[in-house]
Amino acid sequence: MQLSVAEVARLVSGTVDGSPYLQLTGAEVDSRRVESGDLFIALRGARCDGHAFVTEALSVAVAALVRYDAEFDALPQGRALIRVQDPLEAYWELARCERRRRGWRVAAITGSVGKTTTKDMLAALLAPSLAVGATKGNRNSTLGLPAEILSQPKGVEIFVAEAGMSRAGELDTIGSLITPQVLLYTRIAPAHTEFFADLDDIVRAKAELLPHLDPSGTLIINALDPHQRDFPGATSASVLRFGTSTADAWLSDFEDRGLLGTRFRLHLPSGEVVVELALAGRHQAENLLAAATAAVAFGVDAVGIAAVVPTLEPAPRRGRIHTLAAGITLVDDSYNASPLAMRRLLEMLAAAPGRRVAVLGEMYELGEQTAAAHRKVGQLAAASCDLLVATGGEGAVELAAAARAEGMDPGTVHHVSDAEAAVRLLNTVLQSDDVVLIKGSRGVGLDRAVDALLGWEAA
Repeated sequence: MQLSVAEVARLVSGTVDGSPYLQLTGAEVDSRRVESGDLFIALRGARCDGHAFVTEALSVAVAALVRYDAEFDALPQGRALIRVQDPLEAYWELARCERRRRGWRVAAITGSVGKTTTKDMLAALLAPSLAVGATKGNRNSTLGLPAEILSQPKGVEIFVAEAGMSRAGELDTIGSLITPQVLLYTRIAPAHTEFFADLDDIVRAKAELLPHLDPSGTLIINALDPHQRDFPGATSASVLRFGTSTADAWLSDFEDRGLLGTRFRLHLPSGEVVVELALAGRHQAENLLAAATAAVAFGVDAVGIAAVVPTLEPAPRRGRIHTLAAGITLVDDSYNASPLAMRRLLEMLAAAPGRRVAVLGEMYELGEQTAAAHRKVGQLAAASCDLLVATGGEGAVELAAAARAEGMDPGTVHHVSDAEAAVRLLNTVLQSDDVVLIKGSRGVGLDRAVDALLGWEAA
């Protein structure tokens, strides 16, 4: 964003307190993340009201977007307020205007698993030949994504956006913000089921992006996922399918090299190449296949894709592998968890040599499926690991009980209440050459366990 306060006010039908000539270069909804040049968006949430942080934010930010009737102490010199009826609607409208003004081609990545990794892979595959901007981390919501749109640097040609949701209607809003030329679905599976009656409801919610896809663009669907089968009928865009040998893109000659990664042949509409991927697990090869298919839609050929693959590495907390003292291998996948993601990582752990240790946190936002989902993961863990540390509340209790019921030695199944307790236990039970997988929903905080084991901070 390169706009003055006055220009922003005009776009969102607002009024200005302070200087209208101040220049804005970005936007942020979290007062702790604001940077110089930002517009702070004051939103009322379920837990707190951003208007309470306006004064703090304006110590760094240039201006704040606020409700028309909000009252504050004296405005700091060299700062401005843009007053509107509804800051959230104004924020979304500003993002729509910025997307149109910048004239990007946009790729949207959605699905229930693999979104962030696939997004990062696609951005890397496009970067050698195009000026690429992308959402950071998993800023994929109706709150985080607009800030990413409004904070992209000059010169971006293609914007790669991760699109996530927790409730119906959110992807419809996101679609209106980004209007993509390429829309890629990874795989749809139970996740955030607390807010949906069943998987069919999730599929319908994921389909909300389809009407926003440019009719002259490209829809990319996973041929292995039956839930996406009807999606092409909802758009006049061209369609590319990936995942099976009868699709437009697939992989063959797959060689699983354990924690060293995989080697396989990529079959793409632009040719075929043999690649070696340092990210472990077949699911990561499938993420690369999805990203490569989208890269082809933007004109990148197979040779160009193969040149980038050796540089790819996991995003933080999403499968990064560390070597600890005594030859212990730590697989950090602590960022988040869903039933399908748990299964994929446990399958990878099962193939690892040595004693296999799984530190599994609760999975949140599963609603009525919570107990059954944790029991299923417990059964999978019994077949995949030699030592289990289930971490968290009732879901973790269910997980541990299911592992014991599946025949796992009770002496090798532990339940602890939190990440700190998990670290204390691991400090007493880990042995030389163990392979340790740490995975759980963000709220469990198992990233703290990873950091403690790495010695980055005290447990």
